[in-house]
Amino acid sequence: MSAEVHGDYFWTFDLAATDHVVRRRALARHQALVAAAREGLRGWNAPEAIALYRRRTIHGPVNTFLDSAPHDGTEALWAPFAVLYLRWEADYPTEWGVPESRMHSPWATKDVLLRRFERGGLPEGTRPDIAELVLSALRRPYRCKDWMYARLVPRLDPSFLDRVAALTTADEPLVRLRAQFVLEAAESPERRVTRVSWQRWLSGSS
Repeated sequence: MSAEVHGDYFWTFDLAATDHVVRRRALARHQALVAAAREGLRGWNAPEAIALYRRRTIHGPVNTFLDSAPHDGTEALWAPFAVLYLRWEADYPTEWGVPESRMHSPWATKDVLLRRFERGGLPEGTRPDIAELVLSALRRPYRCKDWMYARLVPRLDPSFLDRVAALTTADEPLVRLRAQFVLEAAESPERRVTRVSWQRWLSGSS
């Protein structure tokens, strides 16, 4: 997918719009495209149907980002859509995860994106949004793959830890524990954050 079609996906930002009418319109468009791709699976060959899904929905720019090489111009062009996908899940998880919005596991895409940001770094301009996503994951009830946000903290400015530290006095005990885990991980970068280490910390057996 070339940079020339970048503008074709601006409408996808409305999937995470705060305006209910705007968001519902974008969601209807997205789900209609998903439905068309599903219908294609039944009526014509699967590769073309899957290509339609990946080309015309939010998965088009997300996959282009994942296919790009870290630190090149293409990555920076498509990174906002990768962040958008994660923000859509953070702010409107039901609309994001409902079967009508997808053709495969959205958690797998979330996993791949978080791994890419961890290993490839945070493209220019994405750090403020990633910081907010990390804080959101620490504050809310746990969702699949949320533990992976802790791996992105070293990619953020060191001053971000002050915002994490502020959560150690939160009313919710699990929020305090998650924040403490992130701070502990930041102090011991040689210890890789894993799902097991995250779960052990929260269970008090670290």
